[in-house]
Amino acid sequence: MKNYINITANYLKVNFFPKYFLFFLFACYLFQGCYSFTGGSVPEHLKTIYVSAVADNSGYGNPLYRDNMTQLLVERFRDDNSFKVSETAGDARLTVSIASINDATLSVGSGRQGTLENERKITVNCSVEYYDAVKKKSIWSKTFSNYSIYELVNAQQARDEAVQQALEQLSDDIFLAVVSGW
Repeated sequence: MKNYINITANYLKVNFFPKYFLFFLFACYLFQGCYSFTGGSVPEHLKTIYVSAVADNSGYGNPLYRDNMTQLLVERFRDDNSFKVSETAGDARLTVSIASINDATLSVGSGRQGTLENERKITVNCSVEYYDAVKKKSIWSKTFSNYSIYELVNAQQARDEAVQQALEQLSDDIFLAVVSGW
């Protein structure tokens, strides 16, 4: 039995590997670069995108949030070059509205004066429509949600930073949904 295994192993080394290994290397060389993480699902006819100003329907009362979200989305598309960003109208249109911003207690601790909040969780929800202006139809309409946690040490500044982090994460999620079809 031992000789049979050695013979088989030697046969495979001599006859199998040179032929198929070279074929495998050639196939790898031929197909390198065929897979792309981004840009895989952008329809061929869409070359430009218009990112409309983000609407804030949350009632949270800070106009900087909608401006920051608009700017983040425009920057994502400009940095990636999947689309050329258009200032007025494009082959595709991205319409985003901040639907809600929820601020909830996350952790509670005890202090000298009783029970105190330590951390809060801020959740931002956005409604997004990705529209094909060439074929005049909606590609998709989705709701995105993301959150950030902040401590109450410097509450107002920490809350604004937490909202900004959630908006950055949302802009990444929305961008990936557009260019990869997620």
